[in-house]
Amino acid sequence: MIEIEMKLKKYLIGLPPIVINEDETMEDSIEVLDARNDVNYGYIEVTDDKELTNINIDFDKLVENNDVELENLEELEMDEILHITESFVKDFGREVIQFSNFSEIGEGEYLVVYEAIDKKLKLPLPNSGAVIEINSYGTITAATIFQEYYQLTYPKVEVTEDEAREILCKETLVELGIEENEEQGEFELVYQPIRDYIGVTVDGEVQKASQLFSESQLEQFAVTPVQVTKALPKLLGATDQYVLREEEGNLYWYVAEELDEKGEDAEAVIEVLHFDDAGANYESNVEWDTEAKIELPFEQLKDNAMQFLEIIAGDIHHKYMLEEQSVLNDDTEEFDDDSDDDLFNVDEYDEDEHEDEHEDEPTTMFTFIPFFQGYKLDKYSVLIEVGIHTGIIRSCLYSALNMEAIRGVNTTPMITLEEADTIYKQSLQMKLSRFEEIDEDDEMTIYSLNYSINAPSENGVIDKINATTGEVTYAGSDIVRG
Repeated sequence: MIEIEMKLKKYLIGLPPIVINEDETMEDSIEVLDARNDVNYGYIEVTDDKELTNINIDFDKLVENNDVELENLEELEMDEILHITESFVKDFGREVIQFSNFSEIGEGEYLVVYEAIDKKLKLPLPNSGAVIEINSYGTITAATIFQEYYQLTYPKVEVTEDEAREILCKETLVELGIEENEEQGEFELVYQPIRDYIGVTVDGEVQKASQLFSESQLEQFAVTPVQVTKALPKLLGATDQYVLREEEGNLYWYVAEELDEKGEDAEAVIEVLHFDDAGANYESNVEWDTEAKIELPFEQLKDNAMQFLEIIAGDIHHKYMLEEQSVLNDDTEEFDDDSDDDLFNVDEYDEDEHEDEHEDEPTTMFTFIPFFQGYKLDKYSVLIEVGIHTGIIRSCLYSALNMEAIRGVNTTPMITLEEADTIYKQSLQMKLSRFEEIDEDDEMTIYSLNYSINAPSENGVIDKINATTGEVTYAGSDIVRG
């Protein structure tokens, strides 16, 4: 760990002396502390061989505790940022990897991707290098370094790129949907690429995500009218022992005793962060009785999720459908939406196996997908995590639907499906690529070959086609053409 400490501090503003604190109660995450005063700057994760796999750093705490005046610092240029990330992957990567992509993800915040290369075919390997978040001051605030071993397969290539394109173009590749035009602030009827299509195998078979990943096509169920009988604080786990504070429109619940003892240093156990007029992030870290291994019935968990969404969204039976569910915790099995059975088989639960673990409450994720006149609005889906022992809403990221704006959409297309499909296919290209095969034993990542949909350098892949005007918008750019 000393080697990681010495290397990591180079990428933290102020170059603070740090110490890696391996706390046995924290199963996965390891604290990064200031060696002078034990201020927690974030967490790292490592493999069994002590190779770094993840870091998460609180930039604000670094600034606060290292006498750094940001206004006196110059923001770095792109080449300087890339120099830092290249140094980082050399320090922590398992093998030689090369730069793949650079994008701005926020004001002064960037995402840099590196990938390993198949040296024989000169093809990049997805999810094989590193994904790094870095800010304009040169501090790496988050990173994932892929340290897994992998195997390359070389199946016989029986079709060319052009033949693969012809094979894929026999399919209808677009479908109607409703999407928000963020620049105009209006919703519009558009033709979108069908995301299920991945590409074509090197022996000439069309590849779909639904064929490779069974969970990618889940059934949706109608939401019945909801009767609200519980208040929002109760659904988040707040009781009389918590104190509510409101700060700048955000809500925080603190343990009263801890607030008295620590004052401003107390940490909120429940947070409701309002990020704009139409959205909020809900998170509850209320403690639960880890000795109580009784699981609540599925219907009770579903009812809590529905009541919660009804409180924050209203009339959800007119707006959303509930997607088929599966339990997130590895110790549980998938279940159907209409199941009334317990989520776990209590007799099969091995308490000895789990008693030493630092336990977050196991949860199930309820996914509510908004629809309007049969059109899915995926970008406004609401994911609600519910604790399976307590029924507490553990997390939810909510973006409100502007139903008035959506109802104003003309759902009669002026451009036919055939016309839109032809427009999409005109710019379609295929490229020989590596993709990850599904390994049932999960012992090693296996990369095979396929022809994937390629983005032409001039425009990029078509993101959507306006169904009224025929305007084309390309993914990853501001290019719009009539």
